[in-house]
Amino acid sequence: MKSKYKTLAYNTGIFAIGNILVKIISLFLMPLYTIVLTTEQYGIAELLNNSIEIVLPVATLCIIDALYRYSIDEDSDHSTLLINSILIIVIGDAIVGIICFICFLLFGFTYALYFFLLYITITFYKVTCQFARGLGHVKRYAAYGIINASVLVISNLIFLVYLEGGVSAYILSYAISYGIAGIIAFFASKEYCFLKPDHFCALELKEMLRYSLPGVPNMLSWWVNTASDRYIILMFHGAGLAGLYTAASKLPAMINLVTSIFQQAWQYSTATEIGSTDRKAFFSNVFRLYTYISLLVCCGLIIFNKLICRILLQADFYSAWRYVPLLLLAATIGCIATFFVPFYNAMKNNKMEMISTVIGAVSNIVLNFALIPKFAGFGAAIATAVSYLVIMVIRMVDISRIIEIDINYGRFIVQFIVLGVSVISGCFEGTHAVIIPSLCFAILIISDWNLIKIVNSYFNRQRTGK
Repeated sequence: MKSKYKTLAYNTGIFAIGNILVKIISLFLMPLYTIVLTTEQYGIAELLNNSIEIVLPVATLCIIDALYRYSIDEDSDHSTLLINSILIIVIGDAIVGIICFICFLLFGFTYALYFFLLYITITFYKVTCQFARGLGHVKRYAAYGIINASVLVISNLIFLVYLEGGVSAYILSYAISYGIAGIIAFFASKEYCFLKPDHFCALELKEMLRYSLPGVPNMLSWWVNTASDRYIILMFHGAGLAGLYTAASKLPAMINLVTSIFQQAWQYSTATEIGSTDRKAFFSNVFRLYTYISLLVCCGLIIFNKLICRILLQADFYSAWRYVPLLLLAATIGCIATFFVPFYNAMKNNKMEMISTVIGAVSNIVLNFALIPKFAGFGAAIATAVSYLVIMVIRMVDISRIIEIDINYGRFIVQFIVLGVSVISGCFEGTHAVIIPSLCFAILIISDWNLIKIVNSYFNRQRTGK
């Protein structure tokens, strides 16, 4: 059991080296974006960026997810997996390219070619990095993330600040960073050694698609939950408010910063431990600690919400602070819902993952159209939080039925009620917006005091060698 925790902690630490830097750099580029771009320009740039999330799962059939999952297996033919994946991706690239050129030539959509360049580079980066991760190149995978972030900073300074390129420069900076990092991953992990066209296997491709195809509606539905509200805000309230809301939604990335790093290591642990005899205790303990930390991070960020917004959101963007507490709550619920995804991946059966996400997406769309016209950004944030809650509950009940995870629902509900009080108070002006969340943070700390003692005892044993 100790080795399982050590493996999970080690992989989390390695992913953190690269991913924390990537997330922090992306987050602290926000002041630059909010100075150089207007709210309208930023709204358009981010909508173009987010549109990739719609196109990518459809054009690639989520084959990249299958590439990583099957690469983990020791008996897999990595050349077959890579060649099969590249075939699907090249076909998708051609289709996306044709559509983009039509939009540019016939409809005069100026950013269509930039969009296509961004799509190509993101796809290439994901393929090379996920394949490297599947090969076990964990440290290199983290390094590729660092390279991506570093090039992004340099590109932004050159194209966005020095050349004042506006929306086009924003998109081009991301495309360059993904492209360079992908090329380095391809050669550093010697992925070219696996490019053997004669290893194409239709039967293996069919098996990979059987695993990946449910991910298409799942990814589209997840996009609905995470980004569709910005388009609906654009429809009812214009690009200015869409830009503000998009800027506010960047701050909850701090929650994702903590959990996304863990999720990458967690995906590996669930895949390797799904068949072990003591999996119940391992999975239960990890879930308990994961939710505890996620809730604490969310509440802590609410306390410092305005201070963080003062630093990251410049000029007219600062007013977006009001939306942040609700978006932090939504992000936290979403991260807990995502905790259960690796179980479906480990079992190579993600049907219920897809169903839960689709149900959440439908709820999100209905609530968006019901709430956004009247409540604007607040309506969008509430819709997102509720849709994530629906997904979380469905997955929690389903996985608990299959895997057997001990969850103290009483404590779990109380913790969320306390967090809810913190969120509501944090949306308004006044000293109570800091005092009440601070009290809630203290309550959350002692809400699972036994867990603190268990973790402290574990680290004491590790330190003393007993």
